[in-house]
Amino acid sequence: MPVYRQIADGIIKNIEAGVLTGGAALPPIRQLADRLGVSRETVVRAYKRLESKRLVYTREGSGTYVAEISHKENEIFRKFSAQEAKARPEVKIDFTSSNISRELFPLKEFKRAVDHVFDVGGGDIFGYEDPRGIIGLRELIGDRLGRPAERIQIISGAQQGLDIIAKAVLTYGDYVFTEKPTYTGAAEAFALRGANVVGVDMENDGIDTERLEKLIKLYKPELIYVMPHFQTPTTISYTIEKKRRLLDLSSKYDFYIIEEDNLSDFNYSGKSLMSLKALDHKNRVIYIKSFSKILMPGLRLGYMIMPKAISEAVVSAKYSTDMGTSGFMQYAFESYIKSGGFEKHIAVIRRYYAEKYRFVRDCINRFIGKYVYMNEPGGGLYFWLTLKRGNVSELSERLLSSGVLIDTGRSFAFDDEDFSSFRLSFADISDDDVTEGLRKISSILSRM
Repeated sequence: MPVYRQIADGIIKNIEAGVLTGGAALPPIRQLADRLGVSRETVVRAYKRLESKRLVYTREGSGTYVAEISHKENEIFRKFSAQEAKARPEVKIDFTSSNISRELFPLKEFKRAVDHVFDVGGGDIFGYEDPRGIIGLRELIGDRLGRPAERIQIISGAQQGLDIIAKAVLTYGDYVFTEKPTYTGAAEAFALRGANVVGVDMENDGIDTERLEKLIKLYKPELIYVMPHFQTPTTISYTIEKKRRLLDLSSKYDFYIIEEDNLSDFNYSGKSLMSLKALDHKNRVIYIKSFSKILMPGLRLGYMIMPKAISEAVVSAKYSTDMGTSGFMQYAFESYIKSGGFEKHIAVIRRYYAEKYRFVRDCINRFIGKYVYMNEPGGGLYFWLTLKRGNVSELSERLLSSGVLIDTGRSFAFDDEDFSSFRLSFADISDDDVTEGLRKISSILSRM
């Protein structure tokens, strides 16, 4: 790490610890340079880095001072809690579940894999493993992706991956950009590390890269978090052109891109999907993939593909988090993949949800098509609908009284902005409930 960044990070730690508070004067540049035995230019660069994070400010002819830090900037506002609403007894039809139906869990096949691991490994499968993950599983994943095993990090689900990256890369006051709207669990992971989270609007083909570049010049982010395929919640997929533009920006302005991919397996379009990582020739992309969506959510298993420059920091952050993902679960999943069960399961799931997707799409058009604008994503587990007129919050409240639960745009916002959109999930809902739920939505919209 460059010396100027070490100096800046040392000052940040003192700000975090409360040793340096708002209004405190930093040492004059010449004095600090002499004390540390570095050039004045090095101290200038350290102070400029702090200034870019808005942690310090300069008074002409007076010096550099610690800024008053407003923690309110990093609060994540959830205007509507679907989890709380789920518990209400009046909820009979739930359009918010993002987990596949339990009826689709491959219980028998996975049990065979577990039994095999017990028979072969015995008690050894319950020992501590390499925090990067067991080598057999990392090699299997690496071979499928054409990546070396040392670049693969096993994680306990995508959320842990986000937490680990935040620990490994971010320091207090850093800026992180996300799509807007987005998965607020990611924004929370970054904010809890003291980062400032900035949302960038989505266009029909991905994030608004013109707006993005203007914000990059202003805030100099360390990370940008995106979901290029069937984005949560808008269901938008990035074009190749937009992916390449995003990669160009990451190289030009020196930041990493977190690519979360949890829905590309649910592709019903017949078109191939190319990840950002596959286009990443300059190692700017941190790729996160969870098996929870496609397999079983309680498995808590996934992986990351890491750029070499941050791999040591990521492994260290993973070890300090849980010392390593369950070895038993990794061995069982490795056995399941080798048996061919995982590929068969993906094929079954894709066929099932392709049919469900078409059914729900047709029902939306039939019952509420005249009231909403609908993006047809060609994949994923959701539809993102925008009201042509009317208030989404009012719709949500009336539906809840009628026993129907939806996700409004506020569920994916981390500021005060409202959205005239809502999301319908078809991951775990019967065809009868889809029909009845959309009838109720239609009835309420007609009255609104």
